[in-house]
Amino acid sequence: MSGGTDDVNYFASVGYQNTDGIIITEGFERLNARLNVDAKLGDKFKTGVSFNGFTSDRDILGHDMRDLLRSYGVHPVYHTAESIAFVQGLDAQAQALGLEAFDDGYRGSTYEANSIYALEPGMAAQDWHYGRNNNGIGGSGDAGPAAKLDNTERWEKTFFGNVSSYLQYSIIDGLNIKTVLGGDLKDTQYYEHRLLGYDSRARTNQTYMDQTDLKVWSVLSETTLSYAKVIGKHDISAVAGIEFQTTKFVGTGLDGVNVPDEDILNYNLFDPADITVTERKETRARESVFGRINYAYDDKYLASVSIRRDGDSRFGANKKYATFPALSLGWNVHNESFMEDNDVLSKLKLRFSTGSLGTASFLGSYDALSLLDPSATYYGTGYLIPENVANPDLTWQTNTETNYGVDFGFLNNRFTLGIDYYTSDIEDILINQSISEVFGTSSIVLNSGDVRSSGWEFELNARVISNDDFSWSFNANLSTVETEITDLGGLDELPQAIYGQSGRGPVFRNYVGGGIGEMWGLETIGEVEMEYLADGTRHPNNQSGESYVVDQNGDGVIDNTKSVADGGDLVKIGQNTPDFYWGMSHNFSYKDFDMSLQFQGSHGAEVYNIDPLYYGSQWGGRLVSSFDADDNGIADHNGEHYTASRNQTDAMIQDASFIALRNITLGYTLKSEWVDKIGLSSVRAYVAASNLLYIMADNYTSYNPEGVATSGGDYLGPTTYGAQVGASPVVRSFTLGLNVNF
Repeated sequence: MSGGTDDVNYFASVGYQNTDGIIITEGFERLNARLNVDAKLGDKFKTGVSFNGFTSDRDILGHDMRDLLRSYGVHPVYHTAESIAFVQGLDAQAQALGLEAFDDGYRGSTYEANSIYALEPGMAAQDWHYGRNNNGIGGSGDAGPAAKLDNTERWEKTFFGNVSSYLQYSIIDGLNIKTVLGGDLKDTQYYEHRLLGYDSRARTNQTYMDQTDLKVWSVLSETTLSYAKVIGKHDISAVAGIEFQTTKFVGTGLDGVNVPDEDILNYNLFDPADITVTERKETRARESVFGRINYAYDDKYLASVSIRRDGDSRFGANKKYATFPALSLGWNVHNESFMEDNDVLSKLKLRFSTGSLGTASFLGSYDALSLLDPSATYYGTGYLIPENVANPDLTWQTNTETNYGVDFGFLNNRFTLGIDYYTSDIEDILINQSISEVFGTSSIVLNSGDVRSSGWEFELNARVISNDDFSWSFNANLSTVETEITDLGGLDELPQAIYGQSGRGPVFRNYVGGGIGEMWGLETIGEVEMEYLADGTRHPNNQSGESYVVDQNGDGVIDNTKSVADGGDLVKIGQNTPDFYWGMSHNFSYKDFDMSLQFQGSHGAEVYNIDPLYYGSQWGGRLVSSFDADDNGIADHNGEHYTASRNQTDAMIQDASFIALRNITLGYTLKSEWVDKIGLSSVRAYVAASNLLYIMADNYTSYNPEGVATSGGDYLGPTTYGAQVGASPVVRSFTLGLNVNF
């Protein structure tokens, strides 16, 4: 809703969203509102106030898809009378052959029933119900998917509100002073629990109940002095300003373990020793001074110079402040007299820009300080244990980007093409680097080197058809990127790291001359054939879990800890950086109908997909003894080296390329003569769908090639980016909407 007078204008909107997830236990509900009011106070003053906020409730899947889908398809999610009869009959057959009873073997979780003869329809099916001790066809040692879902809960509730106001005073014509004051509050409550039935062995020490409450306040003040003037063919504008921002974090966390097996979940029922209470109280401050001058002569020659100096409390005492300049130049060649009679080339612009910006990246409030953290010790609670290593020289991560570009326009700019070549130099890159724990911590944040990226960017716009009844326009862009580490603060290489799931992941290497987050492993030449599996009935539909690997240096030993150059057998097996990525959008209109399509694609990136290890029980060690009678890691029948596929091999590398139809929208706008009769400005009905088409690479076997893991204490940021662990599927959604303007 919008309206107003010559002196006062307003805009207000309210929105509501309620979406069910594509996986049970997932969902999202949101209510949002927005209000803007602007007013003139005489000839000199302008003022305004704006508000936007939302409240949301997000239900989150309690565990990753990797574990939920590792159970075998021989059993249902919940037992039926038929499945119970089957497992009991299977157990009777096993005992008749002299095998161990299912109840006497490795049983795993006893959630709901401690015997297969106590099962009832509706109870969660577990793999041990089918025999797991070489006496049946049971597979995973984990609890069944129903037991996991029924015994986990995770949600997040959020309230956000932002209020901003401004006051502008016109000193003289073209010279204005403006001050902005705003603040926001984000209040988040996060809850998660896992109960006894979740664990494969019903171990109480694997249960937990966690709740985090966090309030984040932020206040921003900005004052600018701006000037704009056109003098003949000279167009001049300038701005100078100062900015202050303060952010406060206040929160508490309750972490409970050994959750009491009760119908009521309450921290009051816990043993006090099983509850850990944490407090968070932090303050961050940033202050900036900046200025910019823009100049244009006769709309032909363009120049812009800017500089800003920023300070942030998160950096070390010696280097809290840094200066970031920028320069851009442009030449509108098409406005020159020698281009006046060119009917085909309607635009030709040459561009150059270079400039730097600073970022604090993932930096915490006190990463530059050595705080004392109370921790449990043999003699009780210790209060003088450092949480971090002080670094007074910790400073800004600076990105300096240089761009060379040219813009073309044809046929009165009906078709336009932009071509850019860019270089991006990230200096003093912030890295969470592993160190020896003799320092009291396993990793510290350092400015540890420089990274250079370069590539090409292309953008094409076209008004293909434009007439009274029908129009079609489109936009397409494509970008390439190449990345190289040029310096690591005096080191040749950062400490290598394995990141994935339970030590199952590639070896991540970051070295001078290489890219960020390169994945290294053993080169495979094929999977060990299923015919060599000792017991094909033990785990139906699985794989051997072993792969033939290449002895790169020919020393007769497979070493998955060192590269070939260092005397081992590791080679580069992948990287998550794409060779190129692109986007394309089309907009159509026919009379009162409209349609838009948005495509997106990425090509050349890889993921180390850990999911197939679990889906196929690829754990190794299940081959017949005659496969390798000498037990020397060499197959007797072909003389090839072999190892478990999970041991840092390229068997888990998959192509993460995709093509997606991100959005398609079809709308109809009611004729103005219809809506005028009911006092409305316009009414448009539409239907939309997201990810209606999603094409993945042929060798990709999971549900979301974009779902790269970025959590856990062993995740070190971009240097360990590329592993996939049970990512949720790509969401396909459908929306029916109505836009009404008053």
